[in-house]
Amino acid sequence: MKRIVLLISFLAVVALCANAQKIYIDFHEMHWIASPSPMPDNYPGEANLYWDNFLYVSPGVWSGAGPGFRVDPATQHNNVAFIGGPYCNLAAACGGSIKLEAMGMTPSHPGFQPISIVLSAGWLPNKVVVTAYRDADFVGTTEWNLTTTPKLFKFPPEWREVTQVAFTPRFIPSSSIYPTAGSMVVYNLLLVKH
Repeated sequence: MKRIVLLISFLAVVALCANAQKIYIDFHEMHWIASPSPMPDNYPGEANLYWDNFLYVSPGVWSGAGPGFRVDPATQHNNVAFIGGPYCNLAAACGGSIKLEAMGMTPSHPGFQPISIVLSAGWLPNKVVVTAYRDADFVGTTEWNLTTTPKLFKFPPEWREVTQVAFTPRFIPSSSIYPTAGSMVVYNLLLVKH
């Protein structure tokens, strides 16, 4: 009997893993753009992700890029997504989120597991608070220190089946350049969609 239960459990895990899709997002398919523009809905198409309050730009052709917007020496037209800095709407929260759009009439749907992300602060070092949700239910939060040098950050492994990850750059006190807003630049993101 124990063997049958173990076999059924093993087969269930294999079936769940077979439906998982690893997705690497690095914005290389986006057209280069010389001034910040809102991230398009449903990017990339196979992931069905929505980028609320994120902008994207090609740092090599944008004169407003801060030191945290690194340019790939092989091309001046690499793209990044970002939030905050001088583009922070101070009337609203200075943050953004990556989320799955609900499918059909039911608000509950399979989620994704964020694995890792490469980030920097756009203009000056700051912190970013990262919060995960599953269908509007709180899953967890973490805080990362950002510098203007891109760095790989790993999401907590217990963040499975989330439907939204929110990012809130922490304000920088007494900065003479951008006195009230933190920022965050995204170079790439790895996730598993279930």
